[in-house]
Amino acid sequence: MATTGSKNKLKQLSGVFKATFVSFVAILAFAVYEFILPIFTESKAESFAIVGVIVSLVYAASFFSEMPVGLMVDKYGRIKIITIAMAGLGILGLFYFFTKDIVALAIMSLIFGVVSVAFWIPSAVLVRDFSPHKMLCQAEGIYLNITQIGWIIGPILAGFIGIILSNNYNFLIVAALMFISAILGLMIFKGQKAKKFKQLEKGHKHKAKLSLMITLFKEFVKVHKHAAPVYFLTMIAYIWTAIEWTFIALAGIQRFGLPESWMGVVLSAMMAVQGTLLFFSGYMMDKIGKRYIITAGFLLLFSSSYFMFLSTNPAIFIFAALMAAASISWILPGTEAILTDIVPKNLYGEMSGVFDTSKDLGLIIGPLAGGFLALYLVNPLAPFLLVTIVSGGAALLSGFIFWPEKKQKRTTSA
Repeated sequence: MATTGSKNKLKQLSGVFKATFVSFVAILAFAVYEFILPIFTESKAESFAIVGVIVSLVYAASFFSEMPVGLMVDKYGRIKIITIAMAGLGILGLFYFFTKDIVALAIMSLIFGVVSVAFWIPSAVLVRDFSPHKMLCQAEGIYLNITQIGWIIGPILAGFIGIILSNNYNFLIVAALMFISAILGLMIFKGQKAKKFKQLEKGHKHKAKLSLMITLFKEFVKVHKHAAPVYFLTMIAYIWTAIEWTFIALAGIQRFGLPESWMGVVLSAMMAVQGTLLFFSGYMMDKIGKRYIITAGFLLLFSSSYFMFLSTNPAIFIFAALMAAASISWILPGTEAILTDIVPKNLYGEMSGVFDTSKDLGLIIGPLAGGFLALYLVNPLAPFLLVTIVSGGAALLSGFIFWPEKKQKRTTSA
């Protein structure tokens, strides 16, 4: 009986595994890109503030692209959009390799931000399409857990390439991985397999234009009373994610004198901690409820980021960073599953586009505010003080919004 049940469960989740496999190689490329961009920028500008601006430009471009791309995903299909995006990102990787000055780097970052949205939205929507109704958190946990391996390997790879060759050679790795992921997508989703998605690729017939942003935000908020709180909680989680990828390596190098290869290992260890806990966290959320674990995650992030800010030696800094990394595993499976709960299936692409702007806002605010705070306080650890403040507020928001709610059926609860 157990064996039959396990086989049936794997069959139900087979689509999730397919979508995850296509995303994995591309996410490995993103991990290399995210690690090397701040270090490469700082080597050109020698300023945390400029690093924050360049990194924020990527996500500012993404912010204004989320909703138009979300509508395009519903109209033209997940598979077409994600395949074109991965090929386009490969071409951009080649352009990055030849980029020499800050102005060109800023322009490339804006373009990269737009094209990357066309990967992230269909990737997330494919997982939502395939998630069995009674295993929403587990499906998100599988996707996040497997793709997390890319986030683990990427920084180590980038750190050693930077030491052995030079930092800009990492952009060639980004290009190669993106081209491979595009080819894998064509192979996995070609022919009859692609037909499975056609019945799901129908949503509102809005035209994809920026003037609809206010309208779509209003629609999103009206979907459910928890839509706005989940939006803000996700934004705060991504403020930490942005600061994690932008300033962890730079702080270790500038404050504690650690080499790039070591910081690549540290960031990879942080990603490993997240990956280890993601599926277990999703499983526990399905069993005991999402709201309690989400709140605990923000409390852990609050305390660990505060210790990072106060750290006086690399051992304390690294330990606190690992704890902060673990906190995200207690937050993101729940917020993603809440969105799947409260949004109608025919609006997954459209509403995912709105929801993903919360991630972009976090990714814009984190590097920008963190960079200027570090400049103002003349302290490379200052960005982690920002995380302490916003995560403490998120814990209070989660507790006051979610905990008073009585247990309801999964179709209406958050």
